[in-house]
Amino acid sequence: MKRFFLIFITLVLLFISYFLFYLLKSKPKMEAFNKVSFTTKDGITIVGNYYQNKDAKFAGILIHQRPLTKESFDNFAKFLTKEGYSVLAIDLRGHGESVNSVKGKLDYEKFQEEEEKMSINDLTAASLFLEKNGYPKNKQFLVGSSIGANLSFQFLSENQDVKAAVLFSPGLNYRGVILENFKKDFLGDKILTIASKDDPSSYLALTKIKEWYPSSTVFEFQTGGHGIGLLNIYPDLKNQILNWLREKLVI
Repeated sequence: MKRFFLIFITLVLLFISYFLFYLLKSKPKMEAFNKVSFTTKDGITIVGNYYQNKDAKFAGILIHQRPLTKESFDNFAKFLTKEGYSVLAIDLRGHGESVNSVKGKLDYEKFQEEEEKMSINDLTAASLFLEKNGYPKNKQFLVGSSIGANLSFQFLSENQDVKAAVLFSPGLNYRGVILENFKKDFLGDKILTIASKDDPSSYLALTKIKEWYPSSTVFEFQTGGHGIGLLNIYPDLKNQILNWLREKLVI
């Protein structure tokens, strides 16, 4: 009888263990972000991934390059969130999930330069979203890649309260977004430009920005190609960017 009881208890414990294991294994994975959307002043629905750190005092907007989407920033967004910031990675109009508008479906591959230049409205809408979530412009920063870098430069130029912008592989002129058109004296201390010498057009832009703003910061590499992929090639780059942001993002 005692032996039967021990066997019964063992079976019960095994069943409970298996049941708990099943519950843990089947528990749905929690996303690191919330999917959000908002509408630009010209009627485009912008979709973003909002990585929220509830203790954050500053929040950033992450703007991807062509032909990528907001997901290209996922690892970097998680890194920044872990380090104390909230960040919003958006799909620019016509990319990823940001294809709905009052005029119908959008496709960035069909954009003319004038349509491309209107993407600045996407950043304006993203900034307003952050404001509504407790981050006024003087608590915001930007990280842009390629055309996203040019748009970040423009937005910073037109919104002096924004604290800082990290520019991955900007160009002097990306599809009509011309850096020189937005050159302002106050920008220098707020800019970090990153480019590789084997990406000649971006390296030329880095050189020109440094000429315009000797007080700006540049990270230049011999090789690495174009855009956000530099983060994968140079693992310590994210920490260098973080340290620079910590210097700029002060109350």
